[in-house]
Amino acid sequence: MKEVHHRVKNNLQVVMSLLNTQSVYLKEESAVNAIKDSQNRINSMSLIHQRLYQSEGLSCIKMPEYIKELISYLKDSYNTNHSFVVDVEYIEMHVAQAIPIGLILNEAITNAIKYAFTDEKKGKITITLKHFQDDSFLLEIADNGVGIEGEIDIEKYNSFGMKLMEGLSKDLNGKFSITSSNGLKVSVIFVYDYAFTVK
Repeated sequence: MKEVHHRVKNNLQVVMSLLNTQSVYLKEESAVNAIKDSQNRINSMSLIHQRLYQSEGLSCIKMPEYIKELISYLKDSYNTNHSFVVDVEYIEMHVAQAIPIGLILNEAITNAIKYAFTDEKKGKITITLKHFQDDSFLLEIADNGVGIEGEIDIEKYNSFGMKLMEGLSKDLNGKFSITSSNGLKVSVIFVYDYAFTVK
């Protein structure tokens, strides 16, 4: 299993390299940005397989460590000076839940870095993952940026990233919501699957 995780990680790194090579031949900024976004999505999955390969367990991820590593990668990728506040309880998640969580985090953090702050304002992005109630957990990515004016109708919002986060939340059997007040807040409430982690 370790070898499988190692090979998956390496294959994902190859895909990222291919995308990087492809971007060199593109002239349109929107196309280059789309490839960069895809690279970051792939990296969020690659980090999980790298951690599984390095860990004693072969199926569960220590989420605080993984989230900090993902944030560090995104900060370097976008060369941002925004501050990050991480409020993550110690929890191990099976890869089946960790991958959707990682992709949602990648999408929401990337959107905050790219769109939340104007005039080179240094902003704050807060990432929360903690017990909510009963067997449910809350994943929340909030910024203190410009937010979105008017009512947010996810069904009518023409954004691939938004649709992706909504779809991944459904994969988690979670409730996805976005609110705009003193910034933007992306929230997912989902049920933690203890069946995966029972010894």
